[in-house]
Amino acid sequence: MFHPKQTPQVLNQLFNRKFSFVIYFLLVVLSLALNARAQTHPGMDDFQIPPKAKGDYYFSQGKFKEALEIYKSVLPGEADSGPIFRGMVKTWNAMGALDEAEKYLSAYRQTHENSSAVWYALGYLHYLKDDDQKAEKLFKRATELNPDNGLAWNNWAASLAKGKHFQEAVEKVRTAILTNPKELMFFANLKKIYEQMGKGQRFETEYNDSVKEGPLAWGYGKTLARSLRQKSFGEYAKGNRTGAIAGFEKILNIYREINDVKGQVPILFSLGLLHEESGNVQKSQDFFRQVLSINPDHIQAREKVQPLN
Repeated sequence: MFHPKQTPQVLNQLFNRKFSFVIYFLLVVLSLALNARAQTHPGMDDFQIPPKAKGDYYFSQGKFKEALEIYKSVLPGEADSGPIFRGMVKTWNAMGALDEAEKYLSAYRQTHENSSAVWYALGYLHYLKDDDQKAEKLFKRATELNPDNGLAWNNWAASLAKGKHFQEAVEKVRTAILTNPKELMFFANLKKIYEQMGKGQRFETEYNDSVKEGPLAWGYGKTLARSLRQKSFGEYAKGNRTGAIAGFEKILNIYREINDVKGQVPILFSLGLLHEESGNVQKSQDFFRQVLSINPDHIQAREKVQPLN
């Protein structure tokens, strides 16, 4: 791993060796994260993260026993235990230990009968076991106990979609979105259901409507932008730089429509790199300067900008 202070030199060396735009872009994102951490936390001993985030980190590293112990330790004091239970069930599933999970959750429910979160957790467990009929009953109970349990509504929708009950699934996931319009997982599930229905374009149509009419534009826009980013990387990998540029321009337009200024920075920088590779120096310089107009401390953009004549 390279040190944040070495990042610009390392990236320039890699780029001069004709590394692809995709790798360069990902390294830039990593360098920004490293710089942020280095500036905020002088030493790793001082670096503190919330317990659940620590559990999520261990899960991402395949350290499932450590993750599970952390989730269990923070469960009693957590006001919203749904995300903790979700992490626990995912961990048990990764360990191939759903039977152990069922014993633990069933015992927990005996002393927490009115906990919507544990009913959701049991539903999620049976969803992973492909026992959708039982899962849906458990999700139903979870939402009866707490109509704002977005995780239960969302997973209920996913279960219904597996059975091709698409209209009901759409209704459930829309309810999930209304409980928490900032949870992108719910929007991603809605997009997936539309694609399963063969009506993928419907999500973009609803995004356009949300820009004009309501408060859901952020979630629709962020989800759509993520999908377009993957497609744009795919176009670049196929050698279609023009297609990649068109995709990133569309993402930039979305971020401007939803007023996500911070999100525009990596997209503007990507467009600068793509136009630079295309030999369009003037246009690339314009994008690098736009990056600096938002974030004057952007190291890579500063190094890319040429003096004005």
